Amino acid sequence: MRPGGPSNNSVIDRRQTRWVLSTFIAALVQLTVFYSAGHGADSTDIPTVTRFISDNCVGCHGPLKQKGKLRLDSLSPNFEDPAALRVWVEVMDKLNLGEMPPEEKPRPDVQAQLHMVKWIAAGLRTVQRKSLGSGGRMMLRRLNRAEYANTVRDLLGLTFLPGESPLEFLPPDAKADGFDKVSAMLMVDPSLLDKYYEVAQRVADKAIVRGDPPFPTYRNRFYLKDTAKRAANRYLCDEPGFKCREDDIILMAGATRSYDDLFYPGTKRKRIPIKGMYAVRVRAAADPGSSGKPVRMQVLRESGGEGVLMETDVTAPPSSPQVYQVVLPLGVEGGEFAVKILDPAKFTINNGAYRNMERAIEKAGEIKDFAAIMRTKGRMLAEGLLSGGCPNPETVDTAKIPKLYLDYIEIEGPLYEQWPPKSHQALFFKGKGAVQDIAYAREMFTRFMPKAFRRPVSAGEVESIVGLIKGELDAGTNYEEAIRVGLTAVLTSPNFIYLFEPGGEQVRSLTDLEFASRLSYFLWSSMPDESLLALAKAGKLHDPGTVSHEVDRMLADPKSRALVSGFGAQWLKTDEFRTTKPDEKLYRDYNDKLGQDMVAQSLAFFEYVLTKNLPATNFLDSDFTLVNERLAKFYGIEGVQGDAFGVVKLPAGSPRGGLLGQAGVMMRGSDGSRTKPVQRGVYVRDVLFNDPPDPPPPNVGEIEPNIQGKNLTVRDRLKQHQKIETCAACHRGIDPYGLALENFNVIGAWRTQQDGENFRGAKRPAIDASGKMPNGKTYADFAEFKKLLLDQKDRFRTALAEKMFLYALGRPAEPADRGTIMQFADAMAAGNDTFRGLIEAIVASEAFRTK
Repeated sequence: MRPGGPSNNSVIDRRQTRWVLSTFIAALVQLTVFYSAGHGADSTDIPTVTRFISDNCVGCHGPLKQKGKLRLDSLSPNFEDPAALRVWVEVMDKLNLGEMPPEEKPRPDVQAQLHMVKWIAAGLRTVQRKSLGSGGRMMLRRLNRAEYANTVRDLLGLTFLPGESPLEFLPPDAKADGFDKVSAMLMVDPSLLDKYYEVAQRVADKAIVRGDPPFPTYRNRFYLKDTAKRAANRYLCDEPGFKCREDDIILMAGATRSYDDLFYPGTKRKRIPIKGMYAVRVRAAADPGSSGKPVRMQVLRESGGEGVLMETDVTAPPSSPQVYQVVLPLGVEGGEFAVKILDPAKFTINNGAYRNMERAIEKAGEIKDFAAIMRTKGRMLAEGLLSGGCPNPETVDTAKIPKLYLDYIEIEGPLYEQWPPKSHQALFFKGKGAVQDIAYAREMFTRFMPKAFRRPVSAGEVESIVGLIKGELDAGTNYEEAIRVGLTAVLTSPNFIYLFEPGGEQVRSLTDLEFASRLSYFLWSSMPDESLLALAKAGKLHDPGTVSHEVDRMLADPKSRALVSGFGAQWLKTDEFRTTKPDEKLYRDYNDKLGQDMVAQSLAFFEYVLTKNLPATNFLDSDFTLVNERLAKFYGIEGVQGDAFGVVKLPAGSPRGGLLGQAGVMMRGSDGSRTKPVQRGVYVRDVLFNDPPDPPPPNVGEIEPNIQGKNLTVRDRLKQHQKIETCAACHRGIDPYGLALENFNVIGAWRTQQDGENFRGAKRPAIDASGKMPNGKTYADFAEFKKLLLDQKDRFRTALAEKMFLYALGRPAEPADRGTIMQFADAMAAGNDTFRGLIEAIVASEAFRTK
């Protein structure tokens, strides 16, 4: 049962489901979408194609003979015919695999065969694009799940705790060209509608409250001096590195915890009574000892809790302890709170004599020399060798040892910004004391629905929701629950779920409200805010200066982080960085946190280039990067501390500049034990130049790993693969982009000799990162390769402009958009190649401003 809900929820849910389903279908029927025709294969190449088929295929697949019931001389070149398309794809695959013509027949000219394959691949891409396209029109588009979650957040002023966001419950959206904003891919089926209904109910339950908070905010404190008062814990005061005092304790090693304390009053031994936001505080001081380095403290929640909650340097001296605090979400599951000193002194060291005698006993046992075992044990007792550890003489003088002084651990929460929350007040605008009748409900939704639907609403639309609420009230539902039903209906309406710009076949300019919505979902992946709406209502969004100012304001707003997690993440494919796990035995430096940092680095780099208005060509090469302490150590960069990412200037000759110097990209182009230059090359061509290679033959497989007795490098194995001439022709356009990256191993560490697989010892082969680009230019190493990439800035600009065009408009660029894309690229070149310059060019374009 939902909080505050009636006992007949199942009846209500069935009634709501029928209403939502019927109204969704009825409304969606009204939002008709017309798709324009696309293009098939290039007709100018048909004579060449005809000659190839006549010379190489008609003998087996012509008017006299049709092997496999396949006739090619009369095959339609119209790739929009599904039957013809299937045959053309089969022809392409057979040619790629070298299975057609058969071995006993004369082989076709390799270049003619490649031309044929490319013609079919181009036709296939055109048909695929046509299926996603719209004839240059902006189509009706469903909000993707990130946009839905952000819109709900901003509409109701909600803050979602981990595990509560709609992102956690809605399925991933289908992608096209790497992005989840393409209209044709964002369909709704009954199962997805069920999910929307489930999510909307969850949102309504969270947004609307009834009565006082279920658990008032409470401050709970445990004084660590009480550790010594607990009989079960007194032994700790005698431990090396742990000192109990009258007012506090001193940690020189190890950790302390809250023990059997910090339970929320009135609960059955729960420290956290309800999932929510809590403040965790520790009053502490520190003495750095002779090292002079700050003492670092870690606060964590043990026994199935959230793990590390806070990690910080404690700089307060013992004479003036300070409170160190973190505010974060905590869940009901989890145990005690603990405080740990990091980089502690070692009070015990390995006892070498003890270890040697233990090994002597093991050897004597293997040969059953029991007399020797007894003599050795007697000697151990005589010499006092009772354990494998012994006191460290360097810790006898504790004055030199770093110390952490701890006074108390405090938990305060659950914390509420206000009560009732903003989400409740977004609907119940009259506050307490308002008459809760149907007239008030009508007022609520008359105010609320235009914001939710992002346009003016009719009285009839409001009455459809009010009628639903009235039906619930008449059935005996309490008032708050009835309003929840109305809110659920709004959040599952196609008018909320879809970005709808009504219009017929004629091209028209967007209204200011439509433009505001399109701009907001481009930059924020969410609804317009009050400032943008006010400009729209005043008719000011047709003024270029006003729009430029709004773009600057919106990019400076924290909500522009959606452009990082949306466009940035999907452009760079960061969700693919960790699809394979590196072999732990081969790559011991890797761990899960380092992997997370690799993903975060690429997003932080994108965000920095975007917000600092730097040239996007920094992705080709840069003299800086962004790292935190963990990643900096991995890269061999000194002077970086903490988990936060910051910009660092790279020394001359560093390979870490640009996108390709980032370890996450290299880990994506690996399989956990070896590098995969082909996959890396495809990534470079796709991400940096929007030029993915033609599809490979089916079941072509990967370059084989080394087998027993072999020790070939990946480059050597690629050379063997390229002995097949048709394979070589394809790989010539891919491999140079991947082999240039061979100095980066599976986890992105720099190497000069081969590692991984079976490569060991000093005689490992040296890395050869040289190559020849498809344009004939050669490079000797990674540094020269990046210079050749920088020579292709025009190609990079055009590729980036086309990808952001798709993201902004929700449709791929079509042939008629070529001039527009080139204008965007020219605007970038004239504006220092910034993302902001590209964004402003897109926003100002006719394509963005028209329906």
